[in-house]
Amino acid sequence: MILKCKNKTFDLDLEAPPSKSIYHRELIVRFLCKDYDHLELLPGDNDDVIATKSCLKAIHDAGDREEVILPCSESGSTLRFMIPVAAAVLLRGREMRLIFETRGRLFDRPLGELEDALRPHGISISKDDINRRIIVTGHMTPGEYVIDGSVSSQYISGLLMALPSFDEDSVIKVTGEMKSVHYIDLTLDVLAKYKAEVRADAGIYEIAGGGYKTCPKEEFKVEGDWSNGAFLYCLRKMAPRGNINITGLNMDSKQGDKAILKFLEKISGGEKNAVFASDDIPDIVPYMAVTAPFFFDKVTFTGIARLRIKECDRVRAIREQLDAIGVKTEETEDSLTVYRYASSVIEGDTLHLSSYADHRMAMTAVLIAVRLGNPVDIDNIECVSKSFPQLLEIVTREMT
Repeated sequence: MILKCKNKTFDLDLEAPPSKSIYHRELIVRFLCKDYDHLELLPGDNDDVIATKSCLKAIHDAGDREEVILPCSESGSTLRFMIPVAAAVLLRGREMRLIFETRGRLFDRPLGELEDALRPHGISISKDDINRRIIVTGHMTPGEYVIDGSVSSQYISGLLMALPSFDEDSVIKVTGEMKSVHYIDLTLDVLAKYKAEVRADAGIYEIAGGGYKTCPKEEFKVEGDWSNGAFLYCLRKMAPRGNINITGLNMDSKQGDKAILKFLEKISGGEKNAVFASDDIPDIVPYMAVTAPFFFDKVTFTGIARLRIKECDRVRAIREQLDAIGVKTEETEDSLTVYRYASSVIEGDTLHLSSYADHRMAMTAVLIAVRLGNPVDIDNIECVSKSFPQLLEIVTREMT
């Protein structure tokens, strides 16, 4: 799709889509409460939420089958949550194979720490390299789970949601430096809402067995997503003309990607050099990285290692997009430095930017198109449906 934003005035009212992080957790915990009324696919559902709903429906319909197919698509959250959840529901005293189907890079993303934690409790995880599927077998038991938290908080959240369904108590002991602690806080909030008893103290989570104690039947409303909200805020900052009004975001949210506001504060404060710790906010680093060269002389993002194992290698993708517009960048094993844009793009030239089949990188290409005004040809912009399907309509209506 070619975006043509030259001389456009962006007077828009934009609502942030529902938080994927909270939506996943609400769906899973309500399902474990035996509330099966929220599995129907809705028009505004993004691809990752569709994956979680599809997996929960597969568990619900499993019956006495020997194999159950769980379609995770490209959703890392779905896969990492659903392995322990599906095992806790289906692999308890009966023979069954759980087959997790994947797309894109999901098959290659790490699972080793979760595998190590589940193995002592009767669960085996193997990979079908030919069909790029993940096979889970065994008989899951409660007890003491030890897991390395330095790679993904999603392993811990998956266990936290799964273990209350056992009759016996369990405990999770997290080793290593925990990443994205705010996501675990979101999980604990949902668990508390449904009266699961969890006591958290310095990386140790004591979980009472006996199931969830309450399950409200009313519709639940999911607050706006700060990951995509960060894109909208950067879009407003990058648009040369107009007024973009952003709604649907909770300013008191515990979502870590609300950190975008601190980034924008530094721009408003006129800072020319800045350093941002990115360990816990990998999803919004791409937006910040392509916005930064238009407002700072030099910005360094530290803690970027996890960006390399997302839907694409986002460090490489960011550097290639910025190189296409003449922005100098530097990279170390765990940092990315971005320098000021030097007006090196010739007005009117068509830029060709890849999305790398990654929704976040498709959005960064949109930001560049809006800022520069040059025609920008973005391949596979449709991949934004993974998290923000409504964005396609906005782009088509306003930018083509």
